[in-house]
Amino acid sequence: MFDRGGFTLEPPLPSLFEPVLPLNISGILEAKIFSAENFWKVHFEGIKMNKISSFLFTFLFYIFLTVAVYPEGIAGNQEMIETELNQIFDSAKIEFFATVNDFLEKHFLKAQLSQQDLERIANAQDGIPYLFERIMVLAYQKDAPVFESLIKKGDEESLQTFRVKFISLAKEYAARFVGSLFRKQPRADFAMMLPHNKGKSTLDLVLQTLGFYAKNDLPDFPKAQWYANVIPPDLKSQWAVDAVDARKCWPKTQGEGVIVAVIDSGIDPYNSLFRDRVVPGFNFVMRTTPPWSAENPAMIDYGLHGTGVSSALLAIAPQCKIMPVRIHDSDTMNDPPYDYWLTEQAAAGIYWAVHHGAHIISKSSRLLPSEPVEAEAVRYAYEHNVIICSSAGNIPRVYLGLRPEESLYRAFDREVLLIGGVEKRNGKIRPWPHSVMGDFVDVAAPSKDVFVLVPVYMKGMTNTYVAGTSLSAPIAAGVVALMRSAAPPSQELLKKPGAYVKLITQCIKDTAQLDVLGLSEPNEYVGHGLIDAVAAVERIQEEIY
Repeated sequence: MFDRGGFTLEPPLPSLFEPVLPLNISGILEAKIFSAENFWKVHFEGIKMNKISSFLFTFLFYIFLTVAVYPEGIAGNQEMIETELNQIFDSAKIEFFATVNDFLEKHFLKAQLSQQDLERIANAQDGIPYLFERIMVLAYQKDAPVFESLIKKGDEESLQTFRVKFISLAKEYAARFVGSLFRKQPRADFAMMLPHNKGKSTLDLVLQTLGFYAKNDLPDFPKAQWYANVIPPDLKSQWAVDAVDARKCWPKTQGEGVIVAVIDSGIDPYNSLFRDRVVPGFNFVMRTTPPWSAENPAMIDYGLHGTGVSSALLAIAPQCKIMPVRIHDSDTMNDPPYDYWLTEQAAAGIYWAVHHGAHIISKSSRLLPSEPVEAEAVRYAYEHNVIICSSAGNIPRVYLGLRPEESLYRAFDREVLLIGGVEKRNGKIRPWPHSVMGDFVDVAAPSKDVFVLVPVYMKGMTNTYVAGTSLSAPIAAGVVALMRSAAPPSQELLKKPGAYVKLITQCIKDTAQLDVLGLSEPNEYVGHGLIDAVAAVERIQEEIY
């Protein structure tokens, strides 16, 4: 099991740091500003000129508009809209904190909170900087296209609609924040004893889950060492690549043209493996401005998880592109006693990935249909034919004293490709006994002794072989990338909600191998068997072509 932060003016990897939710007001008046051609027709249609004179006049008129007229109009309207948006944001913030205090004052579990926590919450608007910003960036993502369309229109009616919707959203999430103060996960007592949780108050633990104590700044790493690391041959030569038969696909496809969103703890921006293999992503951690702004925190990964699973993905599909979506760090936000915001972070990451062009999503943790927020996001991705590969999860080791059945959960039955784990044992590939079992496990992929890379700036850490079903999701996502690259879906197919997801899932399940696992029929650990990339690619080509 993997363990699960500051801004920069000189990003080390430009493709990672481009603004991704810009307040693009400069184009708001595009539909309203008349063209030079129309102006000519209205005012000069009766004037006779030769072609050269006509061209020269039009050319000079365009220059006049560009230099003298348009910038002032655009700048003026941009300033007006920005002012209105700032006022909306400020009004929503006031409503948010008022609603928090109103709900908390009447809450029947209020006595569970310490007096110090109650006082801090009562003064949170000034006393807990950026609480509103860090919650609303999550809340915003579901309807981000609607909000951004209203901003682009920029007229009085659209901005009023924006105001009503955003303030209503702020009040809704105020209620969710209050609820998160009382929602403990089943293993809260165990989680409370972990070093990063021990001794903290309820409020501090909730704020920690929201990333308040995460590291988000770039490390002091010499520029001369950027992209200088040598990629160990183990990454491509490891058994996991051959277990799913990915290597045999490479002469035909290596995932070219496919974007895989890795929703995790970020990615190493200095690692040579990821150079030219990353498209703009998004960092949800430590936000300080309105969700529609172009704030651009650095993409970073402190720990192993995001970088590790991304390297496993590229081991299978070397030419696919990674879209890093950072929803947590690899330290303080892991194993929270109060876990509500994990669901909001997962959902926000899914919405962002779908809205920004991801073809596949790799999520190395479970997704629960019993969580309405996650369920709605997952089904949104499904309807937009974005395939989600999710890890089944790990059964806790015996020495921890946790009951294995507490790890069981009901999974999505069709919207998510749920991946169990296998290992290599005595020269044979067998089900990994620490993989969470369930009726909804679809297939399996390597989850033990998988070689991954770690961030080059993390002292004391080395590239190594690791274990956990966190690895099964990116490996499966890599196979799906090979399939999509080899047989791109038609626009007609993609227009049918869920049709492409169902097709990919069926091809993978139908071609999975049971015999190599020593099995004759599907079971709860490995589903339909070990993924076979060659057979899956051939099957999707037959179906598409």
